[in-house]
Amino acid sequence: MIDINSSLLIQLVNFIILLVVLNIILFKPIRQIMQDREQGISAAFSDAKAAQERMQNLLDQYNGSLAEAKQKATTAYNALYQQGLDVQRDTIAAERSKSGELLDKARSEIAEVSAAARGELRQEAERLSQDISAKLLGRAV
Repeated sequence: MIDINSSLLIQLVNFIILLVVLNIILFKPIRQIMQDREQGISAAFSDAKAAQERMQNLLDQYNGSLAEAKQKATTAYNALYQQGLDVQRDTIAAERSKSGELLDKARSEIAEVSAAARGELRQEAERLSQDISAKLLGRAV
């Protein structure tokens, strides 16, 4: 059985002194280190969260700028495309007009040459018919 005597009291005092000494030497510094570590982790977490928010803001800003640039590029492309179509239409219309004029000129030249050739052929036909008549009749007609 357990005897309660003075050694128990000495053991109790030794235990209390040990607790006080361990508290001063070990527990307080360990608690301080753990508290400092927790504060460091909390600060790092706050910094990381702030950096993530800044990154998200920059990403949103970048996406906005990219969308704006795409819109400007699309507008410029459409304007240049329309301008190209207008130039193409104008060029085609001018060339059609030129070709129509050339075709009319060629037709008039052909008509003139044709009329001249017909006149020459009539004269030649009349001359040949007179020659043939003269040869057949034996006299000049």
